[in-house]
Amino acid sequence: MIDLAATLAVVVLGACGGDPTDTGTSPPLVETPQFVRGVGAPWGGTVSNVHETGVDLGIKRTGRAAYVRSTTAIPAGSSAFGFIAQEISAVEYRGKRLRLSGFVRADSAAGRGAGLWMRVDSPQRTTAFDNMIEYGRAIVGNADWSTYSIVLDVANDAVGITFGLLLSGTGVARVDDMSLEVVDATVPTTGSTNLPADTRDSVTLSDYYARLAHVPENLDFEGIVIVSELTSQWLRSVARPFDTDQPGSGTEDLAELGRIIGNARIAAFGEATHGSREFFRMKHRAFEYLVETRGYTHFLIEATMPEARAIDRYVATGEGDPARLLAGLYFWTWNTQEVLDLILWMRSYNVRAGEPRLRFFGVDMQFPHQALDSVSAMLGRADVRVAAQADEAVRCFDDARDPSRQLSGTRYAALPQSARSRCALLLSQLADSVAAHLDEWDGALSADDGAWLQQYITLSRQWEQMAHTADVSVVARVRDRAMADNALWIAAREPAARLFVWAHNAHVSRRPSTMGAHLARELGDAYRNVAFTFGNGRFNAITMLSSGAYGPLQVHTVSGLGSVFTMESFLFATAQPRLIFDTHKVTSREAGTFAIDRRPVLLRSIGAVYSSTNAAGYFERSLLPLDYDGIIWFVFVGESRLLPFY
Repeated sequence: MIDLAATLAVVVLGACGGDPTDTGTSPPLVETPQFVRGVGAPWGGTVSNVHETGVDLGIKRTGRAAYVRSTTAIPAGSSAFGFIAQEISAVEYRGKRLRLSGFVRADSAAGRGAGLWMRVDSPQRTTAFDNMIEYGRAIVGNADWSTYSIVLDVANDAVGITFGLLLSGTGVARVDDMSLEVVDATVPTTGSTNLPADTRDSVTLSDYYARLAHVPENLDFEGIVIVSELTSQWLRSVARPFDTDQPGSGTEDLAELGRIIGNARIAAFGEATHGSREFFRMKHRAFEYLVETRGYTHFLIEATMPEARAIDRYVATGEGDPARLLAGLYFWTWNTQEVLDLILWMRSYNVRAGEPRLRFFGVDMQFPHQALDSVSAMLGRADVRVAAQADEAVRCFDDARDPSRQLSGTRYAALPQSARSRCALLLSQLADSVAAHLDEWDGALSADDGAWLQQYITLSRQWEQMAHTADVSVVARVRDRAMADNALWIAAREPAARLFVWAHNAHVSRRPSTMGAHLARELGDAYRNVAFTFGNGRFNAITMLSSGAYGPLQVHTVSGLGSVFTMESFLFATAQPRLIFDTHKVTSREAGTFAIDRRPVLLRSIGAVYSSTNAAGYFERSLLPLDYDGIIWFVFVGESRLLPFY
């Protein structure tokens, strides 16, 4: 999954090594700022504990100005910076010369200074860039309103243009009355086209920009305060309240959820944290609703496939201790009373039905040791020669195992390239051998065993591909692709079944390169998804220490909405404790939809790890309704009830 906010942080500032050259000489003006956090759609920008962005109602050129300001002292020589940015598709500007202009004011700008910035991206690289600071035109000290410009050529294959205001260091920088216009070849360009190679995924980058507006909007920052109020008023009128997250509470208040899901083959439900009780209980309730009203039968979760088969047997037959089987998934995130309650309900439903209608599956491949180790045993019953081939492939991974014999991605990535390539080749050859001889093993392996044998090899190959690199972005893309493929494998085995998927918002989203994006590309409208979010409350997460190391698993608290221009702030202002929101309603163009209709809006996103010192950083930039079909809102959540590991 591409994180454009993180990407901006890399290329907004660049080396930023130029000396400040545009030093203001006028003294600070005696005016009173009126800072309002959040710039508003379609603008985005810094979400950090060092800099703040928003609109200034007091100090402006006309109407309102946007600002970037430091909020804490910054050590001399620090590279810390803040920015605002708007992203648009480059389609309308390909092959043209583009000038960005704006009026900028600086107050006590110290450090590397302030300036406009703009970047042009093609699929394979950034083709043009200027941030003024790096090119000898930084604004420092105190400088009254003056107009500044950047001129860049837009390549014929450009996919995206990003522009805005930058402050590197302390002080306040403001911008007002910006413009973006095509100019002729007589206007000289600024900045640079001699840029380093880009490591971002070109398909992901192209997909991202293709979904954005083709022209800039809101360049004068007017009307932004009204947008927030109108958006919340509109949400209150169209989102539907529901009574409770308590499973077993009937279906009458979930009609809006049914309309969102429609006749989807796969319905995926996310979560803004991996440790919130209300999210888990509501997903249980949503599954009940879809089972009882839409005929859903297959439950899929972001957990390992082989270990989840044991829970499937319990759900079908009652075999085993469900609490121990749940602990056997390895994930603390799912080892909770809420997930156990869901499993118990699935078992009781099958008992009442008199047949195993409901099924339980994992779709993840992060812990493949059971899958890999099962291959040799299964082949030992079928073909001694191919079993020996499997033994060789399994042994190839011995140096990647930890003391508990689980496979370690860190250990595997540290092996020589030649060793990793050999393991990948052995798995590929094993997959070919099994496919070639599977039909000969009817007497030794059932059709179901044969299918799972091949899937276990697939899981091992997926993990090998993921662990082959230490590049976090590649790891995430491979994992999401694998989870989508595994879900589709389950769906293909029973073409009439409807599947319910439980995972994090970041996986069920249609953002480029996510599991949800792959499922949507395969299924079209037969894939629907729902995000979960919240205003305030508690959740379980592993602590991220200031050193960057992982600390203990503990309860964390969020008591803030991040900005007045987050989805959470809009929903909080509806004064509703629980809501179901059909995001497709934003395309109605009714008053109040502007801020969230296919424009980047911040949506809370906390995974299994959390740093309370960077609370403002746990947001994703979402486009509605492109990323999610629905959002389920809780004004308050509590932590999930963790269970012991046996």
